[in-house]
Amino acid sequence: MNQTVFFHKKDKLGAILLQAGKLQAGLLDRALAHQETVSHRLGEILISLGYISEEDLAAALAEQLDLALYCQAAGEEVLTPPLSQPFLRDHPFLLIRREAEGNLLITSDPLDSAILAAAEVCFTAAYTVQLAAEAQLKKMVREHYNLAQQENDGATLLIDEADIDKLKDMASEAPVIKYVNNLIDTAVSRRASDIHMEPFADGLSIRFRIDGILHDFEMPPHAMQPAIISRTKLLAGLDIAERRLPQDGKIAMRVSGKEIDLRVSTLPTVFGEGVVIRILEKGSIILDLASLGMSREIETMFRKIIAVPDGFFLVTGPTGSGKTTTLYCALNHINTGDNKIITVEDPVEYQLHGINQIQVRSEIGLTFASGLRSIVRQDPDVIMIGEIRDLETAEIAVQSSLTGHLVFSTLHTNDAISAVIRMIDLGVERFLISSSLRGVLAQRLVRCICPHCKREKGMISEFGYRANGDDFAIYEGAGCNHCSGTGYSGRIGLYELLVINDTITRGISKGLDLIELRQIAEEEGFKPMFNDGMTKVRQGVTTFAEVVRVCRGTENGQF
Repeated sequence: MNQTVFFHKKDKLGAILLQAGKLQAGLLDRALAHQETVSHRLGEILISLGYISEEDLAAALAEQLDLALYCQAAGEEVLTPPLSQPFLRDHPFLLIRREAEGNLLITSDPLDSAILAAAEVCFTAAYTVQLAAEAQLKKMVREHYNLAQQENDGATLLIDEADIDKLKDMASEAPVIKYVNNLIDTAVSRRASDIHMEPFADGLSIRFRIDGILHDFEMPPHAMQPAIISRTKLLAGLDIAERRLPQDGKIAMRVSGKEIDLRVSTLPTVFGEGVVIRILEKGSIILDLASLGMSREIETMFRKIIAVPDGFFLVTGPTGSGKTTTLYCALNHINTGDNKIITVEDPVEYQLHGINQIQVRSEIGLTFASGLRSIVRQDPDVIMIGEIRDLETAEIAVQSSLTGHLVFSTLHTNDAISAVIRMIDLGVERFLISSSLRGVLAQRLVRCICPHCKREKGMISEFGYRANGDDFAIYEGAGCNHCSGTGYSGRIGLYELLVINDTITRGISKGLDLIELRQIAEEEGFKPMFNDGMTKVRQGVTTFAEVVRVCRGTENGQF
């Protein structure tokens, strides 16, 4: 006689996991917040975020629904259901008969109505439901129901990407979940700043950006490509059905005991969607000026400039050169509690205590310029603008600095002196620049020599360079397990600081060009970034090749 199965939930799943010590309250709150953006059960979300294991979920469900956990026993008979293999792959379960206990239905999802309906058809007598972890169950189903050959067949796994429901199901399967979780975990453990997923004709290329350089990671099976991309988009709360337009999202995860924020960006390409994941480790950023690697001379001048009550200060450099981190350190240094600091950023990379931070949202009209107009009405003492992109933003920033505010921002130029010309090219009047600008810091990041395999390479003169006629030893990393064979570990900044004094102010007002301004600055003691790089080469911090690489294209980086 068939039966209808009803489950009485004793308690909420989250409460059971908390009580068992398998989950922290803060992580549960995050998972519940994430659940509001996706149509998944709490257990699935907790596993996908790496907060609990499949075994933890099975044990919690067993307690919640008052069910037993499956344990293999001798003499049990596995029954073969009269169902199609596609159904068993999509809704895995196991039918078992034991002499003492009768019929057993083994499942990892006792709330799957399709499985319960199938059991009603397969069993002619009463049965008992027992729980197993999903990976364990799928392994048994493959072995007993001969699904291994079909699942290993790549042609069978290739799915129609237009079938969104199928894509969601595949993205939620254990192999895909484990692959994406392992990918993120590996990237974090290798200190990667970004994960690049790039689809090509021969498959999905995976690369990690470590210390500013991209390194290849193993390519996943071609059949998993749509599921891996969809899995990442689901975690980020993005629309997996939309593959024609770029999308942006974020994920909060706990990886190896670390709180990690992931910024996800997708971009449609010829062979599918490309994905870049920016990794932001909350506990890793050190907001201390001394940690930036500035020379004592530059750090001393920098501290003096950011201590003034008003004016405009710029940090320049290419994307990924650490400009925002430098500004965060400056803000943290002057955040004494007796002043009001407001930032407008795109995106807000790190949340700073005691500082009001605004996220740009251009889709609703909240741009740098519009946000800046509102900021000045909030009575701030210090303002930070994520980036000067247009004349409107530049003019408001300059006007704000002239009305008693200290304004920080970034600009994309090759060196410090070029920032002045760039502001003029944007359309800012020279007299406004000369009246407001206090200084410009240009920077790059170079890789540091791995301390575990550091060795002497030779003398600097062997490479055709002498600093003021002086010769000195240079070093390199031989490559070891600590640095994954690269010879480098970590990065440090190279800097040049242009202090706007009276002489340079007059030069700007007179309309001097870039070459003339550089000549005046050097006469006033300005030292190019290349000099800072060679100092760090002499100190054995980085290599000569690294300094040449990052300074190429600047005025003093022709090597």
